[in-house]
Amino acid sequence: MNVQHIEVNRIVEDPDQPRKHQSEESLRGLADSIRQHGMLNPITVTPLHNVNRYKIITGERRWRAALMANLDTIPCIVKELDAEERLTEQLIENLQREDLQPIEKAKAIQHVKEALGATNREVARRLGLSERTIGYLLDLLALPEEIGEAVVSSPNRPADGQLTEKHARFLKQLNDEPELQSAVVERIREERLSSDDTGNLVKALKKRPDKAQEILESPTDHLVKFFQGADPAAEFLESIEVAGAPARLSPLAQRILDFLPTLSGIQPANLSRTELRQIEDALTSLKLAVDGLLRGCKEQLGEKV
Repeated sequence: MNVQHIEVNRIVEDPDQPRKHQSEESLRGLADSIRQHGMLNPITVTPLHNVNRYKIITGERRWRAALMANLDTIPCIVKELDAEERLTEQLIENLQREDLQPIEKAKAIQHVKEALGATNREVARRLGLSERTIGYLLDLLALPEEIGEAVVSSPNRPADGQLTEKHARFLKQLNDEPELQSAVVERIREERLSSDDTGNLVKALKKRPDKAQEILESPTDHLVKFFQGADPAAEFLESIEVAGAPARLSPLAQRILDFLPTLSGIQPANLSRTELRQIEDALTSLKLAVDGLLRGCKEQLGEKV
């Protein structure tokens, strides 16, 4: 790796840099660190031969902090790159930033996609991501701005009332119903709904728009009745009596019924072959478990297996 020390006044920013916003407070903190310890990681630049300058490929934030720290020179890796390679490197660096929110990632991907005239698949290949991931991020741009800006990255952590990318995938389905969409967002925040609960809530609203207010006021574990137009538990209770009085559905039976919305919400026609294979395997395992449990119940009831 060829590292050169280049005068900061011979380095210029790239106007096509996907990341447009820099936190002044964060820059000041980085500048203080650079004053004390120097610049530990070089930036990457490409030469502008006709004007004896260098354009930043990656590291604009470090360069700005170096200017604030009044450094004369900074370490640079010099690369000869064409426009497409430069945009790709910039995007990769930005997507790896921990403080970059999903909507910023989406805007950066969209910028590069338009600049290169590339498809989602081509952008995914350049970045080493799946086409589905690119699509999910770009879907954030279809949300109302105030909702898209509120989406946070929360991998492997409880949402705790925040909107995550998984929540956003379901909220997008209500783009044509802004009042319902806002109501669902409010409920996510107030009740700290998981993405799965949010999915069931949105599916119920789409399935039974005539019951929207009732759905929004119902506990998430009661949403199953809106998927089939009736309460399966109530149907069972109509035909069951214990000691001459209406039976009450057991919590275990209710939990099984509450699982139905997840299954009814799966649309095979919208899935990739990989997902279909995985779901097929999962359903096979589920069927074996259900068959075993059903057989055990029949044996205990003295019924023919």
